[in-house]
Amino acid sequence: MHYLLALFFSLSTVIVQAGEFSISPIRVDFDSKTKSQAITVSNQGDAPLRIALQLKKWTQNEAADDVYTDAQQDLIYFPRQFELQAKQKQVVRIARKTPSQDQESAYRLYFNEQPSASSDSAQSGNVSMVVSFGVPLFFAASKPSPSLIASPIQIEKQTINFKLSNNGNSTQKLRRIQFGQDGVEIAQFDHWYLLPGASHAYQLDLPKDACRSEAQIITIETDRSRIKQTLDIPLSVCKP
Repeated sequence: MHYLLALFFSLSTVIVQAGEFSISPIRVDFDSKTKSQAITVSNQGDAPLRIALQLKKWTQNEAADDVYTDAQQDLIYFPRQFELQAKQKQVVRIARKTPSQDQESAYRLYFNEQPSASSDSAQSGNVSMVVSFGVPLFFAASKPSPSLIASPIQIEKQTINFKLSNNGNSTQKLRRIQFGQDGVEIAQFDHWYLLPGASHAYQLDLPKDACRSEAQIITIETDRSRIKQTLDIPLSVCKP
């Protein structure tokens, strides 16, 4: 039996290793003038690897949960499958079919490791781990117009609560919540990305050092926006 190990990453400037292969970059952005891009796959292991590509359209529902649908014909990308020898590299080309639209579109291009029929694990019936790595592809709107709205922040039972709504035509990626000018921050979230039109209610653990004896500025920061709210978080709230 083969199990699929799905890995998702959001950085775009580093190489991330997944199983025996690595991919760079791990996020691809097309502006309105970009016609094609390239992704490099490297075999880090000592044995050949078989890779098959699969393209999915990426949308979000009203709760900002990710929804993926098959979109094999939406873009041009090749090769769609290949064998990569040990310590070798393969360049995958991606190109758009249509010009930019009024609203950004998003996809994930999955690099799926294919199990080898001749592997020892296949012959013995042992469990074999294969890897699927989804690279986010963003196609910017013809005229990007970011817009993000945050509800008033509420503090309840040592949690910080707020809702973000993406009312623009470009994806917003949540980066951090900062307490005070140089204070503590939250940098881990259950929903990193908000696609256009999506909203999500966040409930996050309040850092133990977030309380102050006076009101402070709380900054919600994405890759495109900064929203500041002044909030009083008394010292008593952070006590267990």
